[in-house]
Amino acid sequence: MLVKEIMKTIPDLVCCAPTAYVMDAAKKMEDNNIGCILITENNILKGILTDRDITLSVVADGRDPRKVQVKEIMKTDIITGKPDWDIFEATKLMADKKIRRLPIQTNGKLEGFVSLADLAPVVKKELDSFLEIEAAPIGH
Repeated sequence: MLVKEIMKTIPDLVCCAPTAYVMDAAKKMEDNNIGCILITENNILKGILTDRDITLSVVADGRDPRKVQVKEIMKTDIITGKPDWDIFEATKLMADKKIRRLPIQTNGKLEGFVSLADLAPVVKKELDSFLEIEAAPIGH
């Protein structure tokens, strides 16, 4: 199965601009029950902001989230995947890099997003199917 078959795509992605305030980004995250938000300009991925980034870089430092812009604390060294990757390739990259979220791009343009929560049930199903085939008696 390919990443593009399970990834969330542009209309369903929650994004904000680098110039947005952290309070607004946090509100979008709360409204959509998500732990990160993609930072984009014209569908070009500029960064990623997680609830942990907000906690450590704003709240713990006593900064006002209504006055801190997202671009001040977002991560810009983003690891990305491709829509035509096999789900196991994406899962391996995420495990190797110790990340839980993977923006999906083609030629530098944001196309989607996949998380470990999206991948886990699909990977399990694929592995279960593989194990059933491997365990089947020869000749059946």
